[in-house]
Amino acid sequence: MSGKKNIGAVLMLILTAAIWGSSFVFQKYAVEQLPAAFIVAGRFTIAGILLMIITAKKWKTIDRGCLWGGFLAGLTMSMGQVLQTLAMGLGTSPGKSAFLTAAYVVMVPFFSWFFQKERPKKNHLLSAIICLFGIGLISLNGEGGLMLGDGVTLICSVVYALNIIAIAVYSPGRDPIVYTMVMIVTAAVLGWISIPFTGGMPETVSVEAAASILYLALFCTALCMSLQTIGLKYVNATVATVILSLESVFGVLFSVLLYHEMVTARMGIGFAVVFAAVLISQIERTSEKDTVS
Repeated sequence: MSGKKNIGAVLMLILTAAIWGSSFVFQKYAVEQLPAAFIVAGRFTIAGILLMIITAKKWKTIDRGCLWGGFLAGLTMSMGQVLQTLAMGLGTSPGKSAFLTAAYVVMVPFFSWFFQKERPKKNHLLSAIICLFGIGLISLNGEGGLMLGDGVTLICSVVYALNIIAIAVYSPGRDPIVYTMVMIVTAAVLGWISIPFTGGMPETVSVEAAASILYLALFCTALCMSLQTIGLKYVNATVATVILSLESVFGVLFSVLLYHEMVTARMGIGFAVVFAAVLISQIERTSEKDTVS
C-alpha cells in the first residue's frame, strides 16, 4: 500500500509541476489586459476563500508563530507574484520566466546559510556558478545587457527563495493546509493594498482575463498547494524538489504550444544549463567535509 501511495504522490507532484508550468502562459494572458497587483489580489482572494472554508474547523490551531510565519510567507509570495507578473508585462516570455524563476532553487541553500546557519555544500556552489552561466545565455542580449523584464524576474526568484526560508522556519509542527491558508490570505490582502500603487483598478475585466485569473486561483494555487502538501507526505523532500523543478520545463512546453513562443538555440541551451543547475543543487551528500568553509 505504501508503494501505491508513493507512486500516487509522485504523480501528484508531476501534475503540480505541469499545472504550475501552464500558469506562466495564463499570467502572460492576464497581464496583457490587467495590472499585476490586481491579478495577484484576485488570484489569491479566490484561493484564500476556498482554503478558509476547507480549514474552518482547524482555525483553533492557529497560534502566534503560524500568524507571523504565514505573514512573512504571504508577504514574500505576493511580492514574488507581483514581480513575476510585472516582468511579463515588461516583455519577458512565459518560457523565459519559468526558467529564470527556477533559479530560486539554487539560491535557497545560501539564504539558509544566512538565516538558519546551515552551510551550503560544494554542489550548491557549483550549481550557482552553472546557473549564472545559464541565466546569461537566456537573458543577455547581443550587446551584453540584461533585459529589464528578465532582471525583474531574477529579483522575483530571490524573493521566492526567501519565501521558501519563511516556510521552512515557521511551518514545521503546524498543520500545512492551515499554514498555507494564512499565507495565501495574507498574499491576497497585501495584493489589494498594493493595487493603488501599481496601476490601480482596471476599468473593465474581459471574459478572457477573468478566466485566466480563475484558472490561476483554482488550479495553480488552491489545487496545486493541496497536491504539493499531500505529495510531500510520501516523497523525499529532495526528490520532490527535483520533480517540482519540472515546472520550468512544462513552462516552456506550454509557452510554445499555447503562446507560440519561439525558442532560439541559445535560449534552449540556457534552459538546459539552468535545469542542470537545479538538479545539481539537489544532490545529497552525507560527508560533513563537503561544505563551503
